[in-house]
Amino acid sequence: MADFMIPVFPPPMEDVVRDYPITEGENLLRMFRHEKPLWMPCLYKATQWAVPRAYSWVSHDRSRDSVDWFGTCYKYEAIQEGVTPINPLPMKEIAEWRNIRWPNVADFDWADGYENFKRQENLALACRSLGHGTFEQLHFLEGFEQCLYDLFVETEECAAFFNRMVDYKIDLFNAQNDVYNFDYVCHNDDWSNAKSQFFKCELFEETLLEPTIRLFEEFRSKGVRTMFHTCGKMEAWLPYIVNDLKADLIEIQSINDVAGIIDTYGDKLTVEYMPDPYIMYNPATTAEQARAYARSLVDEFGAHKNKGSGIVVRLSGNIPESYYAFEDEIFNYSLKCYKDL
Repeated sequence: MADFMIPVFPPPMEDVVRDYPITEGENLLRMFRHEKPLWMPCLYKATQWAVPRAYSWVSHDRSRDSVDWFGTCYKYEAIQEGVTPINPLPMKEIAEWRNIRWPNVADFDWADGYENFKRQENLALACRSLGHGTFEQLHFLEGFEQCLYDLFVETEECAAFFNRMVDYKIDLFNAQNDVYNFDYVCHNDDWSNAKSQFFKCELFEETLLEPTIRLFEEFRSKGVRTMFHTCGKMEAWLPYIVNDLKADLIEIQSINDVAGIIDTYGDKLTVEYMPDPYIMYNPATTAEQARAYARSLVDEFGAHKNKGSGIVVRLSGNIPESYYAFEDEIFNYSLKCYKDL
């Protein structure tokens, strides 16, 4: 057990200002296209997230008790720096899904506040304002155990719910993209725990696969690149993510075999990698140790050593000395290593 705190949502560190050979956004988008970047980018550093003012009404606030658009109530828990859904939930079983209140996307003015939106042209513009994942939304409506029970027992009803949820998400995405014209979109849906998947692949194929394919096809039809965030031990889902969803980039945890994923799918799928928090948040980590760690990631996962784009880093940390040393080394060392690509 670490004798230091690793925050759930660390406050952002101040950006480094430097001259780049091309913009950070364009370098990142090369990775969405599976091209060789000029250096190993930091995804969140190279991204501007657009959150329309209208969406603040649907997104439950992680800092207080709240209610989302579907009627799920959330209790703020300071110890976990976030919120947890609480009873009574909107549904007791899947058969009630047609009776819940479905948000009407057209009721909201998605251009409200856009006149004050300051586009940062050097960054990629991205959308993450699509709510809970398609599967996640079901267990936020009726509870996790009931959700898994319904998947096994009421498979057709679950498939119908997921299709209706994707209809809503498509409307939600298009309402925002019509205003902001995104470079990429992030879809979140957790299908696994730390050891294995929540359900078998056969059940996934009967329920979630086709609706999720339809959602990703909609993203692509609008010329928007795709990032899929999914937690847990998720390697069983990779053939679907690559061959069916055709996601451009995945945001996963390092409990997965990142090297193996890149070796197998690196020319079709880019992996975002989060540096070891026990290094990045450790007060004992020196600047030189942070630099050495940065070089080790470039040497193992860099675009010069692997097919495709290599990894994109999720920069993390809250100790200035090690954080900025790591960031500087990732940029300068990878720039040097990638110069002949």
